Amino acid sequence: MILNCVIIDDEPAAIEVLAAFTDRTPNLSLLNTFRDPLQALSFLRETKVDLIFLDINMPELNGMELLKVLIHPPLVIFTTAYTEYAIESYEKNAVDYLLKPITLERFLIAVNKAQSRLSNTNPEVIDSSQTSSANEEIIYLKSGPKTHRIVLNDVRYLEKDGHYISFYLSDKKVVARLSMKDVFEVIPKTKFMQIHKSYIVSINHVKIIERHQIKIGDSYIPIGKTHRKAVHEFFKSDFYN
Repeated sequence: MILNCVIIDDEPAAIEVLAAFTDRTPNLSLLNTFRDPLQALSFLRETKVDLIFLDINMPELNGMELLKVLIHPPLVIFTTAYTEYAIESYEKNAVDYLLKPITLERFLIAVNKAQSRLSNTNPEVIDSSQTSSANEEIIYLKSGPKTHRIVLNDVRYLEKDGHYISFYLSDKKVVARLSMKDVFEVIPKTKFMQIHKSYIVSINHVKIIERHQIKIGDSYIPIGKTHRKAVHEFFKSDFYN
């Protein structure tokens, strides 16, 4: 699903950074950028937009005020140099709250959240001639200089190695700079489960559950002692003691 987006920020440097990030993200289409929130408001009233990257501190009309004026606001990711608006932003049902300077990794996490929310609330009807499934969940991962399009159903398991997470797919491995805390902002907890301090598995790809390990494909993944009871209760196994 391609998300049509706009950037609203009174700082040219901030617009330049966000525009470069959107250009590197395959599922984003940047329709326009605005330094003047009033001009942006006029555009938003006439154009279908899926997502706004919205600065908060702007002259004449700040980001919070602009959002109040819109009758049917699109999804919003707030971008700001200040932390004091975080609570209010989530009260506005914002997708995410990005603190400047914004990194590409953090930007992609926010975009993945927006993609997931839009897929869940407004699923597209896709022509049968297309290769993508309407239920196919997609995320984008930055790995070195490249950004990878990942079909979530293809992910078998994840392994933590220092400051990186390896995503093991059926045909390849993609390594992203993420923490175990951040990774569940990228993947849904309903489809993945942490079974060890260093491993997360796809529930749908589990073949065999043993007392100390799980088999996925030809790989055996250890079950950590602190996760054992939860794992075996989830899979209704009888040997977690």
